[in-house]
Amino acid sequence: MSDADDVLRRWNPRGWARLHRSSIPNSGVAVVRVAGVAGSGRTTLAAELSELGGVEYVPEGDAPVVLMVLDASSVLGRTELTELDAAAREAADVVFAITGIDRYPGWRSIRDRDIELLHRHAPWLARVVVIPVSAVAAARAREIGGDAGPVLALESGIVGVHEAILAAVATSAQGRATRTAVVARTRNMIVAEIAQLSASDDTADLRAERARLAARPVGSEHRRDFHRARVESMQELAVRAREASVELRGMLDDGSADPGDVEILLAAHAQRLREEVAVAVEHRLGIVTQAPIVEPAPVPQMPGRRLDDRLALVLGASVGAGLGRMAATMLGTIPVAVSVLVTIVCGAAAAWWLLRLRRQLAHRELMRRWVVDELTALRADLEAWIRTMAFDAEANLGHDAAVRERARATELRERVATIDDRIRRRTGEQRARIAACERDLAILRHVEPAGDPVRPIG
Repeated sequence: MSDADDVLRRWNPRGWARLHRSSIPNSGVAVVRVAGVAGSGRTTLAAELSELGGVEYVPEGDAPVVLMVLDASSVLGRTELTELDAAAREAADVVFAITGIDRYPGWRSIRDRDIELLHRHAPWLARVVVIPVSAVAAARAREIGGDAGPVLALESGIVGVHEAILAAVATSAQGRATRTAVVARTRNMIVAEIAQLSASDDTADLRAERARLAARPVGSEHRRDFHRARVESMQELAVRAREASVELRGMLDDGSADPGDVEILLAAHAQRLREEVAVAVEHRLGIVTQAPIVEPAPVPQMPGRRLDDRLALVLGASVGAGLGRMAATMLGTIPVAVSVLVTIVCGAAAAWWLLRLRRQLAHRELMRRWVVDELTALRADLEAWIRTMAFDAEANLGHDAAVRERARATELRERVATIDDRIRRRTGEQRARIAACERDLAILRHVEPAGDPVRPIG
């Protein structure tokens, strides 16, 4: 098998099979397929041609020669061209006949337009014969007979169509016309395949996917605002510490709590602050941990007798003595010893009471300062702890985010590289297929020359 036969067998197996079988059936009568749309007069024309004999006309099936009947009333349309493609796919030759020329005087312009359309639509046809014919005139000539019948038949165009069909059948029987038609048809199929491969883009979806991946941001994940979380947590801590300070100082001022119980109340408030801060850090920073426990400073003790205590003692004694003398005077005549005793007792009682009151006030003020100092120290420690937790959380999240970004970037690069490889592979396959088609086309170019141009007859 030659290279050309191999190309024909691969591209056009039906045409290749036609080259290896006879175009004349066992009966010895050539078969011609009559094609055309309804209303074109194909049935009437086929009947008149059958009267001339020598050829069997069939409406369906494969045949080496096709008679395509055109209508002179209108230009070729999509329906006629589709019918032509279906009927003449494997034909060696096609004879075109335009009917109705006796009814449409402008048939010549219609025929010229049809020729242009055929030349543009069916370049694979090696040769096209366009013959005007009137089936009505042919039938009248057959009815008249005699010497005038043949003359009228010749003028009707039926004889020209019959002779063109016989010539096409004879040429196709020799094999050369069939081979020329098959090669031309196969060449046209290869050219159409090359055009389709060149126009198609199998990598459009891959390029769109690659563009989408390339435009995807790598570090687009949402990150927490640690500065805002830190500020909000510290503000909340300040509010809670201020509330605890106000509550403890109010209890000391109104006397609802003994100064000795302040240490227990302060420890309870400190523990509550630590728990609230831990909850806030867990909620805003995502860190589950406990706030540090710092031992508070010892409860301050009242110092020994100071100068203000002595002044309070002297002042209390003076006030008490004056009150005692006033009381003794109000009692009337009493012994001097009793008067002195009353003065001393009143002075001692007043001095003791004033000194005791002075020391209670001093102790309360000392506890107030201790509570404020402890809450301030606790607030400072918790604020430092919040800043440390925020810094650690931001550092850890930044590290994790960087790791995830590197992993995503690596994944994107791998996916893009895979898509690029698929694009190169598809492009290479397309180019290889086009090159293979061009090689097959080059083989066929050395087999048969191009057919004759489309030409009208009549």
